[in-house]
Amino acid sequence: AISNKDQHSISYTLSRAQTVVVEYTHDSNTDMFQIGRSTESPIDFVVTDTVAGSQSNADTQSVQSTISRFACRIMCQRTPPYTARIYAAGFDSSKNIFLGEKAAKWKTSDGQMDGLTTNGVLVMHPRNGFTQDSKPGVWREISVCGNVFTLRETRSAQQRGKMARCDWRRLFIGRRSLTDALPATADLEISVASV
Repeated sequence: AISNKDQHSISYTLSRAQTVVVEYTHDSNTDMFQIGRSTESPIDFVVTDTVAGSQSNADTQSVQSTISRFACRIMCQRTPPYTARIYAAGFDSSKNIFLGEKAAKWKTSDGQMDGLTTNGVLVMHPRNGFTQDSKPGVWREISVCGNVFTLRETRSAQQRGKMARCDWRRLFIGRRSLTDALPATADLEISVASV
C-alpha cells in the first residue's frame, strides 16, 4: 500500500493478488515535464494523433489513439550539464502510474521493477544528427525506469525487446543535449510515433 498520498508512485500489478508499489521522493535538483493526450493538469505538453489526409478534428475522432493519456516524463537537471532524460508513462492527477496485469513488466537484475506501456514510448536518433543530411535512424523503446530496448514484435507484446547498450534516454539535438540547444522560452515541438 502507498504510505504517503503526496508521493509519486508506480504500481506494477503482477496478478490479481499481487502488486508491487514503488514510491518516489521529491528531488529538488530536477524538473519533471509530462507529455500525453490527456488535458488533465499533470500533463505539460498535450499531443494528439494526426491522420494523413484529414482536414479537421472530425475526420480523426473515429480513429483509436496511439498516444497514451499519460505517455511519458522528461526529467531535466536544474544544474549543469542540464541533462534531460525520458521515461515511459506519466503520473496521473493522483500522482500514480499503474501498469496492469497485461502490461509487460519484469524484475531487473538488481531487484528493481521495470515495465513498458501499452502504446510504448519510441525514440529515434537520426543518422547525421539534426542536419540537412539527416537520415532515419533505428527506433528504440523506452521503459518506465528509462531503460532502452529494441522494439517489441508488436506494440502490446508481453515480451520486451533486447536491452540497448547506448544511453538513448538522454535527449539530444545534434551533438548538444536538448536543454543546451533550447533557450528557456523556446517552443518545443514533440513528435510521438508508433509502429
